[in-house]
Amino acid sequence: MEGQVEVAKKQFQRHKLFSRELPTLMYGFGDSSPSRPDSVDVLEDILIDYINSTCLQAAKVAGRRTKVTVDDFKFVLRKDPKKLARVEELIAMNKEIETARTLF
Repeated sequence: MEGQVEVAKKQFQRHKLFSRELPTLMYGFGDSSPSRPDSVDVLEDILIDYINSTCLQAAKVAGRRTKVTVDDFKFVLRKDPKKLARVEELIAMNKEIETARTLF
């Protein structure tokens, strides 16, 4: 039994991908200045779960294709107008940056 628990812990080991950025983001939304580490960990878990589920949904939309495209993510986010608008805005900004780079 103990061996199974150790294997499960190794599979779900956290990498603290967003531990530096989240406290600043939390402070910007009204949290106290030194954010509690457990609050950051919970928010990071929620964020990683959301990213994973969105990517899996986009992969299901892609189907047999080997690559997931931006259109697949747009399809997944189609029911959330705020997120879809933000995706469109980021795509437009990326195109502007690319054209500005080619000019210089």
